[in-house]
Amino acid sequence: MAGANTRDVVGIVISLIVIAVIMPLGLGLISAAGTQSVTINGTGVALDTVVDPAVITLLTILLPILAVIAVIMYFLPKGNN
Repeated sequence: MAGANTRDVVGIVISLIVIAVIMPLGLGLISAAGTQSVTINGTGVALDTVVDPAVITLLTILLPILAVIAVIMYFLPKGNN
């Protein structure tokens, strides 16, 4: 094993919860504020054109799945080849 203990597992779990909750929430709030206009490179752009809803969906579904795969890969026993 990678020498992990309870402290490592708790730290990983807290990090994953923060990533899985705050990042999609922030992107969702940005895309929900579509009536607001921001200036990008001197051009006024509506916020709903900046963040695609497909990106939000991918992050809310794919990010937790990839995080679980990463945790599993970390805790799998390493071969001594």
